[in-house]
Amino acid sequence: MSEQKLEIFNVLNFLDNGYELDDILNEGNFGTFPSAQDCIKHLVDEGYLEGDFEVSGVGNEELTAEEVSKKYTVAQLKDILRENNLKVSGKKQELVERVLTVLNTDDAESDEEISADLDLTDKAKEFLKENEWMDLYMFALVAFRFEDYETYMKNSSEDNVQTALNFCDEIISRALISNQFLVFIDALSAKAHVYAYDKDYESFLDYDLQRFILGLNPIMMDPQTYATYEVINYANVINLKNVVEQVNIGSLKKRFDRIWNKSNIKSTTVPKKACYKILQKAMSGADIEELNFDLRQKYFDKKFGI
Repeated sequence: MSEQKLEIFNVLNFLDNGYELDDILNEGNFGTFPSAQDCIKHLVDEGYLEGDFEVSGVGNEELTAEEVSKKYTVAQLKDILRENNLKVSGKKQELVERVLTVLNTDDAESDEEISADLDLTDKAKEFLKENEWMDLYMFALVAFRFEDYETYMKNSSEDNVQTALNFCDEIISRALISNQFLVFIDALSAKAHVYAYDKDYESFLDYDLQRFILGLNPIMMDPQTYATYEVINYANVINLKNVVEQVNIGSLKKRFDRIWNKSNIKSTTVPKKACYKILQKAMSGADIEELNFDLRQKYFDKKFGI
């Protein structure tokens, strides 16, 4: 139910921000509904949307064997089967039965279309206001279970941003205690994005920079985790590059040195000087895959094993 609530919020929020319904249907995630169209119909039925609404392309009855036999010749039946990489030998009735499966499957998967001119109701606007924290969840915290954050949010007396920061801090603390390094760096990245949501780009840069540094210098790492470990995270590099290009942050080197010292790295994997050079290369457009391969060979394989 919580997951469906989030899906409903996303659709209403996109509509409220001026997105077209067609764009939402093409891009949205409607996992708890049979289809995007069912989601929109649900919103209309529940009173969140009002206006003209019509779904076409639904309610088609399945073809019968008799209908297929009358409609197609043996040659046509074989052509259909051949196109679907199915067996083409046998009597006509056998061909009909095989084709019937193909045609009815195609009908079931045919695109439904919505013809709609819908507006948000007062109920929808109230729903968005009551659940505005979900927008921050989608922006920064989607790596963590929605149900966990929903419970945390309900029990918090802080505002949305401070609640999200506290949540990240608790995840970071638990991850360090339980030696879950991947959860730890995910929480660092999430905390950076909470600051970005709040337009505090200085703090965003600090935490995303720390995520980069500690990505190259894991606090803990077992061979099983390392087997699929991505030393340099592409999204992390793009975030850093975008902020550095758009915000006057002063000397990146000085900030890097400060965050390195703040990170209190006890066991260095990639030395500080090399780490900064790699950051510069990554932000300058070097191939991240190649950098990761070189880092593994030079610094990681011997230390952590494969």
